[in-house]
Amino acid sequence: MFSLSRTSSIAMGLSSWRGWFCCPNLTAAIIVWLLGRMMTDVDVVAFGAHPDDIELGCGGTLAKLVEAGRSIVFVDLTRGELGTRGTTDVREQEAREAARILGAVARENLALPDGSLALTVEAKYKVVEVIRRFRPRLVLLPYFRDRHPDHVHASEIVYEGTFLAGLPRYVTGEASYRPEKILYYMGWEEFSPSFIVDISEQFERKMEAIRAYASQFSLVNPSYPETRLTSPATGRLIRSRMAHYGALIGKKYGEAFLVRGVLEVEDPLKLKFSSF
Repeated sequence: MFSLSRTSSIAMGLSSWRGWFCCPNLTAAIIVWLLGRMMTDVDVVAFGAHPDDIELGCGGTLAKLVEAGRSIVFVDLTRGELGTRGTTDVREQEAREAARILGAVARENLALPDGSLALTVEAKYKVVEVIRRFRPRLVLLPYFRDRHPDHVHASEIVYEGTFLAGLPRYVTGEASYRPEKILYYMGWEEFSPSFIVDISEQFERKMEAIRAYASQFSLVNPSYPETRLTSPATGRLIRSRMAHYGALIGKKYGEAFLVRGVLEVEDPLKLKFSSF
């Protein structure tokens, strides 16, 4: 298993051979594909419509899983090319840094069209390839109701792609595989949580990962117009939401999740909750 930093150093080394090839972009794509093939059987794959969606929705939980020795992979469906601020190259660098901060072993981008995510054969096929290659025990995906159409469609694409990954006759060149568990994380729209993860100790790291997207959350480049994300209120809103869900479980900060399925409980006495 290669860490993100290890993978990046290998990629940089291999990139030095680009001069031997007539098509550097193709060479880079081959390098990424080969490195991806080395990564199998991870604990969690988290999907987001755009770079920074995963960090906003479940970054604290992912950091906590890494601290517990779990391996996580980030997968962005688009490059965020329609974003008001920044460029795709800048956002790629920011995404890489955010993944490093949270401890991901890899981060991939499916390069689907920003602003036009749709439940297409191509989109589902790309998700199937990711699921079969990494073989995660758990998939995290955005909640299926949201103000942003891309977030809604991302949820649909990932759910259907994860289902198709388990069909032996759906041919991709990889063996069929479907994780038993998927969890929805919260975006713009809220839901009644199935459970809440205490991220009190991981909250500042989550915020550090979010701040890695300087093009989106700061005014470091005044040539771009201000947006809702660059407003000082954004940080307060993120903090207040995490504080709200933390308070529901008697903690400082928390992240909420929705289970797709029914939870089985062996011993009710071991459940952590308070009725009063």
